[in-house]
Amino acid sequence: MEKVLKQIAVGSLLIATHGIFALDLEVEILNRKSPNSKITCGVFETEVGFPSDSDKRLVGDVGKTENGKTVCRFTGLPKKSYAVAVMEDLNGNGKMDSTFVGFPKEPWGVSNDAPMQTFGPPKFQEALFSLTENKKITIRLNQPN
Repeated sequence: MEKVLKQIAVGSLLIATHGIFALDLEVEILNRKSPNSKITCGVFETEVGFPSDSDKRLVGDVGKTENGKTVCRFTGLPKKSYAVAVMEDLNGNGKMDSTFVGFPKEPWGVSNDAPMQTFGPPKFQEALFSLTENKKITIRLNQPN
């Protein structure tokens, strides 16, 4: 019986401390092109798949319009460094459309408003930020030419 009570106590402590270390991130998206488009956000822990492979992101969200602002919310994130990628799907096909050479045809953005590289997407390290407390960031969408 004492062993069971000890296990319950340890389990309760783990559950209680998880809430202490679980952080919230709110991402406000600026420069949206259409109020009828679908905004998707992804939080990445590593450079693998960043910024466009949604299968490689830690967690994703669909933007919601609240009080005239578009936001994505993430809860329960561990204290560590992340990069966020955002896409505005104008035609509703669920993917980032690009030109034949790979340049985006739809609005996109990443944390720290990291710029597009000469021959590719923004670097993960440029978009990386530390989440050490609940945080709100803004990402300005880049409009394709």
